[in-house]
Amino acid sequence: MKWIYLTLIYSLLIAEASAQNKFSKQPNSQDRIEGIAAFDQMPAFPSGKESWGKFLSHNLKWPSDPMDDTYGRVIVSFMVEKDGSLSDYKVEKSLGTKFDTEALRVLKKSPKWIPGRLKGKPVRVRYSVPVNFTIS
Repeated sequence: MKWIYLTLIYSLLIAEASAQNKFSKQPNSQDRIEGIAAFDQMPAFPSGKESWGKFLSHNLKWPSDPMDDTYGRVIVSFMVEKDGSLSDYKVEKSLGTKFDTEALRVLKKSPKWIPGRLKGKPVRVRYSVPVNFTIS
Protein backbone atom coordinates (compact mmCIF):
# COMPACT_ATOMS: atom_id res chain seq x y z
CA MET A 1 0.00 0.00 0.00
CA LYS A 2 2.91 2.35 0.74
CA TRP A 3 4.28 1.90 -2.76
CA ILE A 4 0.95 2.95 -4.22
CA TYR A 5 0.92 6.19 -2.22
CA LEU A 6 4.54 6.97 -3.06
CA THR A 7 3.85 6.24 -6.70
CA LEU A 8 0.76 8.44 -6.66
CA ILE A 9 2.55 11.37 -5.08
CA TYR A 10 5.32 11.11 -7.64
CA SER A 11 2.76 10.77 -10.44
CA LEU A 12 0.92 13.88 -9.33
CA LEU A 13 4.10 15.93 -9.36
CA ILE A 14 4.99 14.70 -12.84
CA ALA A 15 1.42 15.16 -14.11
CA GLU A 16 1.52 18.86 -13.37
CA ALA A 17 4.73 19.27 -15.34
CA SER A 18 3.71 17.07 -18.24
CA ALA A 19 0.29 18.52 -19.01
CA GLN A 20 -0.12 19.25 -22.66
CA ASN A 21 -2.42 22.06 -23.53
CA LYS A 22 -3.55 22.25 -27.09
CA PHE A 23 -6.90 23.75 -28.01
CA SER A 24 -8.59 23.63 -31.34
CA LYS A 25 -12.20 24.06 -32.43
CA GLN A 26 -11.40 21.95 -35.47
CA PRO A 27 -8.31 19.77 -35.94
CA ASN A 28 -6.95 21.88 -38.82
CA SER A 29 -8.18 25.33 -37.80
CA GLN A 30 -5.84 28.30 -37.61
CA ASP A 31 -7.16 29.51 -34.24
CA ARG A 32 -5.19 26.88 -32.32
CA ILE A 33 -3.82 28.01 -28.98
CA GLU A 34 -0.84 26.40 -27.27
CA GLY A 35 0.97 26.86 -23.99
CA ILE A 36 0.06 26.95 -20.32
CA ALA A 37 -0.02 30.76 -20.28
CA ALA A 38 -2.83 30.71 -22.85
CA PHE A 39 -5.32 29.14 -20.42
CA ASP A 40 -7.04 30.84 -17.50
CA GLN A 41 -7.33 27.47 -15.76
CA MET A 42 -5.96 24.01 -16.59
CA PRO A 43 -8.23 20.99 -16.21
CA ALA A 44 -8.28 19.48 -12.73
CA PHE A 45 -9.56 16.39 -10.99
CA PRO A 46 -12.55 17.22 -8.73
CA SER A 47 -11.47 17.95 -5.14
CA GLY A 48 -7.83 18.36 -6.14
CA LYS A 49 -4.62 16.38 -6.41
CA GLU A 50 -5.06 14.53 -3.14
CA SER A 51 -8.38 13.12 -4.34
CA TRP A 52 -6.73 12.10 -7.63
CA GLY A 53 -4.15 10.14 -5.65
CA LYS A 54 -6.86 8.43 -3.59
CA PHE A 55 -8.81 7.60 -6.74
CA LEU A 56 -5.75 5.96 -8.30
CA SER A 57 -4.82 4.07 -5.13
CA HIS A 58 -8.33 2.63 -4.77
CA ASN A 59 -8.69 1.63 -8.41
CA LEU A 60 -5.22 0.73 -9.72
CA LYS A 61 -4.39 -2.98 -9.61
CA TRP A 62 -1.08 -4.67 -10.35
CA PRO A 63 -1.80 -6.17 -13.79
CA SER A 64 0.44 -9.22 -13.65
CA ASP A 65 1.97 -11.78 -11.33
CA PRO A 66 3.19 -9.99 -8.14
CA MET A 67 6.45 -11.91 -8.43
CA ASP A 68 7.04 -10.31 -11.84
CA ASP A 69 9.82 -7.74 -11.52
CA THR A 70 8.46 -5.43 -14.25
CA TYR A 71 8.06 -1.83 -13.14
CA GLY A 72 7.97 1.59 -14.70
CA ARG A 73 5.66 4.29 -15.96
CA VAL A 74 2.82 4.40 -18.45
CA ILE A 75 2.07 7.87 -19.77
CA VAL A 76 -1.50 8.36 -20.98
CA SER A 77 -2.93 11.44 -22.64
CA PHE A 78 -6.61 12.24 -23.00
CA MET A 79 -8.94 15.07 -23.86
CA VAL A 80 -10.79 16.85 -21.08
CA GLU A 81 -13.96 17.96 -22.83
CA LYS A 82 -15.89 21.19 -22.17
CA ASP A 83 -18.28 19.30 -19.89
CA GLY A 84 -15.40 17.67 -17.95
CA SER A 85 -15.76 14.22 -19.46
CA LEU A 86 -12.64 12.41 -20.67
CA SER A 87 -12.18 11.10 -24.21
CA ASP A 88 -9.59 10.25 -26.87
CA TYR A 89 -7.26 8.21 -24.62
CA LYS A 90 -3.79 7.49 -26.00
CA VAL A 91 -0.87 5.63 -24.48
CA GLU A 92 2.07 7.96 -25.08
CA LYS A 93 4.67 5.77 -23.35
CA SER A 94 4.03 2.06 -23.01
CA LEU A 95 5.21 -0.36 -20.33
CA GLY A 96 3.58 -3.39 -21.93
CA THR A 97 0.07 -4.41 -22.90
CA LYS A 98 -1.08 -5.45 -19.40
CA PHE A 99 0.15 -2.26 -17.76
CA ASP A 100 -1.18 -0.02 -20.55
CA THR A 101 -4.59 -1.70 -20.37
CA GLU A 102 -4.73 -1.27 -16.58
CA ALA A 103 -3.79 2.43 -16.78
CA LEU A 104 -6.48 3.02 -19.42
CA ARG A 105 -9.06 1.03 -17.43
CA VAL A 106 -8.55 3.22 -14.37
CA LEU A 107 -8.64 6.49 -16.32
CA LYS A 108 -11.88 5.45 -18.03
CA LYS A 109 -13.45 5.00 -14.57
CA SER A 110 -12.57 8.58 -13.64
CA PRO A 111 -15.40 10.95 -12.76
CA LYS A 112 -15.79 14.14 -14.77
CA TRP A 113 -12.96 16.62 -14.33
CA ILE A 114 -13.18 20.37 -13.94
CA PRO A 115 -12.62 21.55 -17.54
CA GLY A 116 -9.91 23.95 -18.62
CA ARG A 117 -10.94 27.56 -19.18
CA LEU A 118 -9.92 30.14 -21.72
CA LYS A 119 -11.24 33.69 -21.36
CA GLY A 120 -13.69 32.38 -18.77
CA LYS A 121 -15.22 29.75 -21.07
CA PRO A 122 -14.71 25.97 -20.83
CA VAL A 123 -12.47 24.53 -23.58
CA ARG A 124 -11.19 21.13 -24.67
CA VAL A 125 -7.66 20.44 -23.42
CA ARG A 126 -5.32 17.52 -24.09
CA TYR A 127 -3.81 16.43 -20.78
CA SER A 128 -1.16 13.84 -19.94
CA VAL A 129 -0.68 11.89 -16.74
CA PRO A 130 1.94 9.33 -15.75
CA VAL A 131 0.77 6.14 -14.05
CA ASN A 132 3.66 4.55 -12.19
CA PHE A 133 3.95 0.87 -11.45
CA THR A 134 6.67 0.26 -8.86
CA ILE A 135 7.57 -2.33 -6.27
CA SER A 136 8.83 -1.03 -2.93
